[in-house]
Amino acid sequence: MTGRQMTIGCIDYLNCYPFYHHMLAQKPLKGVHVKPGLPEDLNRLVKQGVIDLSPISAAAYPPLRKQIVLLPWFCLSSVGYVGSVILASKVPIEQLHGKRVGISRASKTSEILLKILLEKHYGLLPQYCRTPPRPALDDTEAALIIGNDAMVNLGRPVSYIYDIGDLWLQKTGRPVVFAVFAVQKKAVEKQGRMILEVIDSFSKSLGLMADEKQTVIKAASEKYPDIDYDISAYYDLLQFDFNPELKAALGYYFHAAADHGLIEPVGALGFLDRNLEINEYRLGHDKEGTDDKPRTVRIPGR
Repeated sequence: MTGRQMTIGCIDYLNCYPFYHHMLAQKPLKGVHVKPGLPEDLNRLVKQGVIDLSPISAAAYPPLRKQIVLLPWFCLSSVGYVGSVILASKVPIEQLHGKRVGISRASKTSEILLKILLEKHYGLLPQYCRTPPRPALDDTEAALIIGNDAMVNLGRPVSYIYDIGDLWLQKTGRPVVFAVFAVQKKAVEKQGRMILEVIDSFSKSLGLMADEKQTVIKAASEKYPDIDYDISAYYDLLQFDFNPELKAALGYYFHAAADHGLIEPVGALGFLDRNLEINEYRLGHDKEGTDDKPRTVRIPGR
């Protein structure tokens, strides 16, 4: 791949569109190809080195941390209720012990959230099975549904809908960071200028959410016409700024997931700054998450 070409991923859900409106609808970036996909697909393409920069499931970071670095400004998060990550169930959640619970392959982060909630906080051990993104609930008592698939008409009445972001806040007191933005370390060395252009485009696009929100909403509704949801209200629920509280929440999530044996332990988060240097933030081992103490590491050859 030449220095003039770059492939970036885009989660093909309504929640990710605010980052891309500027480059898709106002000012395309020369030499930048946007590859849409489900979170799990983008996770895989980042692992394979096919994509240079992309949002990925937060849970995808631990096994990829040696090859990627994160952008410290951006994330997809919610503080409590989010509406697009739900458990649809035929029975109350407390009755799911031993029952079949469908897990969408679309997002590893949400799968881990659900397993910690059910097993640790409710004391349940369901029978997990894989289901398509829009499950029919024919062969399961409940199913995890995420993204746009949770925001369309499910086609049949569902007795119980549990919002995973809301449950996580109730049980842990923490927000949820569903996705983070990753950059290949090799791309930092070779395509630093274009990475900075993408970062600038993301920042301008999020700025439009404040200055031209209705324009962004109109474009998003045209791109995703099957969404059965108040898009403006939905965007108000989301957090796009990767602030210190959300970094600490991500650290807490990683520790909880590692303690539950669902991911390998993570000792630090690697963040890329605008000087194309990597800053490592050590993660604490208590409920406070990150201790927010950076260590700067220069990219070799810079």
